[in-house]
Amino acid sequence: MPEFATEYDYIIVGAGSAGCVIAEQLSRDRDVTICVLEAGGSDDHPKIRTPMLLKEVVSGGPFNWNYETEPQAKLNDRRMFWPRGKTLGGSSSINAMHYMRGAAENFDEWGQLIGDESWNWDDALARFRRHENNDTFSGPLHGNDGPLHVQSIPKLNPLTRMFLAAGGELQYPQNDDFNGEKQFGFGPYQVTMKGPRRWSAADAFLRPALERGNITVITQALAHKVRLEGKKATGVLVDIAGNLTELTAHREVILSGGAINSPQLLQLSGIGDGDWLKAAGVTPEIDLPGVGRNLQDHLDVAALAEVRTSEAIGLSLKRFPKNIYDVLRWMIRGDGDFTINPVQGGAFISSSVAGDLPDLQLVFIPGYSINHGKDTKMGHGMTLHVCHLYPESRGEIRIRSNDPAEYPAIDPNYLATDFDLTALTDGYEKVVEILRAPAFKDEFVEWVAPEKNDSRDDLVTDIRQRAETLYHPTSTCAMGSGDLAVLDSECRVRGVSGLRVVDASAMPRLVGGNTNAPTMMLADKAGEMIRESA
Repeated sequence: MPEFATEYDYIIVGAGSAGCVIAEQLSRDRDVTICVLEAGGSDDHPKIRTPMLLKEVVSGGPFNWNYETEPQAKLNDRRMFWPRGKTLGGSSSINAMHYMRGAAENFDEWGQLIGDESWNWDDALARFRRHENNDTFSGPLHGNDGPLHVQSIPKLNPLTRMFLAAGGELQYPQNDDFNGEKQFGFGPYQVTMKGPRRWSAADAFLRPALERGNITVITQALAHKVRLEGKKATGVLVDIAGNLTELTAHREVILSGGAINSPQLLQLSGIGDGDWLKAAGVTPEIDLPGVGRNLQDHLDVAALAEVRTSEAIGLSLKRFPKNIYDVLRWMIRGDGDFTINPVQGGAFISSSVAGDLPDLQLVFIPGYSINHGKDTKMGHGMTLHVCHLYPESRGEIRIRSNDPAEYPAIDPNYLATDFDLTALTDGYEKVVEILRAPAFKDEFVEWVAPEKNDSRDDLVTDIRQRAETLYHPTSTCAMGSGDLAVLDSECRVRGVSGLRVVDASAMPRLVGGNTNAPTMMLADKAGEMIRESA
C-alpha cells in the first residue's frame, strides 16, 4: 500500500480530463495540498500511447470501465457498450484524440441555461487558446504555446483523401479547420498528440503539476462515498488497494469522475432523489432530484463498405508484409504508420431539422470499425460514422444498490423523440450518398452495412439494430437554476458546502462536437473559481 497522508486541503475524485486540469489549477498555490484519487491504474502502456492501437483500449480491457446500458426500447431492446477511461487521463487516454471544441454558440447557450453570462464563448475561447499548442493554425482562434499539444495528422490515407473529394463532388465546402470560423464542411481532424504519441490530459496538465510537489496521486482508489457532517462535505471514504480509508478535505471535495461516476458517487453519499436512494438502500441526506437525470449523449451509426485497395488499414495476405514492417519500425524506432491516428476525416453537415448550426458530425476511418473495434473482419474496407449533435432525448444514471463496486443503471433513453430519429436517419441517408460518390467508384466493392439501403425504412431498421454511442455522455449533474439543476454557476453542489462537481456532467447541454476539449475548458474555469473563493 503506498504511503500517503490522510488530510489534504482538496480531494479530487477522478484523474480524467477534468480532474487533471483542476489539479494543475489548484497546485499553482504552492501552500495548498491536493489529493487526486483514481480508480484505475497507471497510463504508462503502449496500448494507450500508440494511436494505431486505439481500438485495443476503446473496445475493452483494464483501462476501461466497460459499462453497459439498460435495454434501449427504441433500439431493439439492446444493451449497449459504453466505454469510459479508467486510468490516469481518464477518457482522454482511450479516446480517438480528436481536438474539437464545438460551436461557439454552444457556450453562449450555456450561459443562458446556467443563468450566468460569465459562461460564454469569449471566455471559453480564451481558455481554449491558453490550453492549446497547435502545430498548424495560429491567429485569434488558436493558441501555440499551451500545454495541450494539438497537431494535424501528418499522413492521410488515400481513402481519407477520397472521402474529402467526395464531399466536394456533393457540393460541400472544404473546411481545413473545424475549430476555425465555422464548422460546416469536410476536412481532416486535428488530434491531441505530440509527435508519434497520444497527448492526454495527464500528459498536458497532471504530470507538469506534479513537479510542484503539492499533489498526491493515488491510483487503484475506488471512492465509496463523500463524508458529510450535516450539510458540509468533509472528506471521502475510499478503498485504496483493498483498504478502506477515510481521507479528510479541509477546504473542498471535488468530484471529477465524469457523467457516470460523479452522479453515482453523489447518490451513494445520500445526495439525490430521495425515492431513488431509498430504493437502493441509501439513507437520503440531501434531496437533489436532478442528480443522475438529464443524461445526454451523441447516438451514432456507421456505414461500412469493402474496398479494393490494400492501402486501407486492415488484415490481408497482400498487406501482411507492410503490417509487419510498420510494427517493427514502431518497436525499433517509435515512428512510422503505426503512430498515425487511424480516425482521420470528418465533416459537419445539416439534417432537415437542423437549426442555424450543422447538427450532424461525420467521422471517416480508412478501415473496418465494427462493434467499437471488438470485432475483426479480414480484408479491407472503409467506415463512415454519423451522429446527431443536438438530441432531444434525455436519460438517467441511477444506482442499483449501496455497493460502490456495482455499476449504476445507465439509461440514455435513445431516440425517445421522432425529432432525433429524423435527424439521424437524414444523416444516414447522406452517409450512404457519400460512399456512393464518384470519388469511391474505383475502390467500392460492396456494402458490408447496412445490408439494405434502398429506402429510408431500410436505414431506420439498421439504425435500430446497430446504432451505438459516440462516447460523449454529459449533463447528469448539470449547472443551472431550474428544478433539476444540481450545481450552481460555480459547480457547487446545491444544498452542500465544500462540495463541487467539475467534469462533463456539469455541462447544462451537450455541445455540437466531441466533449474532451470542452470538458478541460470547463475545468479550467471551475478551477479558477475555486482558487478565487479560497
